[in-house]
Amino acid sequence: MKIAYQGIVGSFSHRTLAGHAGEKVGLPTFREVYEAVLNGEADLGLLPIENTLAGTIYETIDLLSQGDLKIVGELHTKVEHSLLALPGAKISHVLSHPKALAQCTKLFADHPEWTPVPHYDTAGAAADVAASGDPTLAAIANRSAAEIYGLDVVSVGVQDHDENYTRFYLISKMATTGSKGSLCFTLDHEPGKLAEMLNLFAKLGINLTYIVSRPIVGKPFEYLFYVDLENANKLPIIEGKILGTYETISHWRD
Repeated sequence: MKIAYQGIVGSFSHRTLAGHAGEKVGLPTFREVYEAVLNGEADLGLLPIENTLAGTIYETIDLLSQGDLKIVGELHTKVEHSLLALPGAKISHVLSHPKALAQCTKLFADHPEWTPVPHYDTAGAAADVAASGDPTLAAIANRSAAEIYGLDVVSVGVQDHDENYTRFYLISKMATTGSKGSLCFTLDHEPGKLAEMLNLFAKLGINLTYIVSRPIVGKPFEYLFYVDLENANKLPIIEGKILGTYETISHWRD
């Protein structure tokens, strides 16, 4: 069993898979994770869908809605960011994944002399800071990355709020069953069509837990709607593309 995730050892995606059996394979991008599963190079893939501070990860929605892989599980991780640097650092630039930077806006407001620098991965940022030998660089990452890559922990809990969680999907070629489900659908561009769909969910006793819209490529100002819901056994009644039925299989805290 191989599980692909975005990032390297010490990233939050890697830490989320702690305790799950199988070989963990780190890849640079979300698309590469998706394609590894699609091409049979991995049995499962782990993709983040939303963070409670930074919001939706739209690339995941686009990959799922445009492709054929299925959601087979949901995982939640409590995210605590730490500021990591070389001993004796004089920080001027802070590297991390864009979503991590977006979760730490207060840190940069308190230190306007620090420049946030987007990086493909939190743990990757820590590894690059360590390899650079540059005392002006720091990284925002899981504090375990400090020990892994030989950095000092300058500060713990630098995210904007302590209640910071990321929700992930496990994806696979093979569908599963469960009480939760995800669906995407389009509607005629007419008044009241979305209200009609929402009323149908209500009449069927389906509780929507998450809903976002995404622009349809090639159809300006038309949208695809993506929803997560409970009572997934009633999904076949709804017209749309079923992206998976599944359960929440784990919660992870550092």
